[in-house]
Amino acid sequence: MTEQENTTTYEIVVDSEFEKLIPPPTEPEFAGLEASVLRDGCTDPLIVWHDHGILIDGHNRKKICDKYSLPYKTTDLSFASREDVKRWIIERQFGRRNLTPFQRAELALLLKPMLAEEAKKRILSGKANPEDSESTGVHFGKTRESLAEKVNVSPHTIDKAEFIKRHADDETLDRLRRGDVAIKTEYHRLKKEASQTEKAERKAAPVSIPNDEKLRLDVCDIADAASKIEPESVDFIITDPPYPEKYLPVFGKLADFAGHALKPGGSLICMSGQSYLPEVFQLLNESGGLTFQWALSYLTPGGQSTQLWERKVNTFWKPLLWFVKGKYSGDWVGDVVKSAPNDNDKAHHHWGQSVSGMRDLLDRFVLPGQTVCDPFLGGGATAVAARQCNCRFIGFDIDESCLKTTRERLAGGCHD
Repeated sequence: MTEQENTTTYEIVVDSEFEKLIPPPTEPEFAGLEASVLRDGCTDPLIVWHDHGILIDGHNRKKICDKYSLPYKTTDLSFASREDVKRWIIERQFGRRNLTPFQRAELALLLKPMLAEEAKKRILSGKANPEDSESTGVHFGKTRESLAEKVNVSPHTIDKAEFIKRHADDETLDRLRRGDVAIKTEYHRLKKEASQTEKAERKAAPVSIPNDEKLRLDVCDIADAASKIEPESVDFIITDPPYPEKYLPVFGKLADFAGHALKPGGSLICMSGQSYLPEVFQLLNESGGLTFQWALSYLTPGGQSTQLWERKVNTFWKPLLWFVKGKYSGDWVGDVVKSAPNDNDKAHHHWGQSVSGMRDLLDRFVLPGQTVCDPFLGGGATAVAARQCNCRFIGFDIDESCLKTTRERLAGGCHD
């Protein structure tokens, strides 16, 4: 790069691609620059790409000088290519003190492919160590860190800005460039919106399930359930075992069944009463194949509360204990599940839950086409909710009448 200063005797060309690389000033900043030029003249020369006559620095000063017919000087710089000019323009902006963090991150994103390509070329030519390219100032595989150091923002800020650039509208980008809102704030908002949109699209995706796979009901005790189902064939076990103390052993058998039936990453979500919650948790946690993930709250607003006389408590909620086989990799979920008000449905089973509550629970987790199992079928609320979500459903119960009730509910169209 060579430099030459002169008084302009030719028409300077404004290249739109080059101009867009320069963050525009705010209205107050431009007004201040205009007042300075009118008072003192254009004291700094405009910089032009030599032999091309293309302006590469001083766009705003030129606009002001042209508006008021003021003279200005130019300095010519020579470059080998347009890419060299673009990199020079971008790196020159780093010295501006009035840049917001988002403007700095945007400049880093413009520079990122240039530095990566430069490092790649030098490595392929054999002029740089593949592990450490000191000659380019870019460490191979560490372009992100090098960029962050150049623009004086963190690598994570650059990552967030890159996501924002892909998802934000023009109004949001302008607010970020002005510094009216923090990068972190907009990143989390857009990330949440993108996740919700993606989840809604996945749930709305058409999935065709063969008729013979939509529903399977069997009379079966939880102790024998593993023999009725292929290993690692179920996405979710969502169930509500009986709560009295004499039934506590079924929770241990449920955990063993979940270890057998769940796919890697699959979830067991088990409703429980509160009276023996420590014992229930211990029994579920003893299975070597399951890891405790979280406890959700299942609310039953309105209606008659359950009275626990021995504890002197009126309760309107139940715990949902969530265990995972391996590592959970699904969506974020809210941990408060609700049935519709006054929908404490006991019409189909004396221990039954409402379809509205089970549907709210399933909507937080399942996707169409997945397999849901309830080995304590009862009145079939989980079956109805699962079919409403277009899931495959497998249900077990020791009582044949529970299977009959569930078939009648589904045949009645309540799953549509």
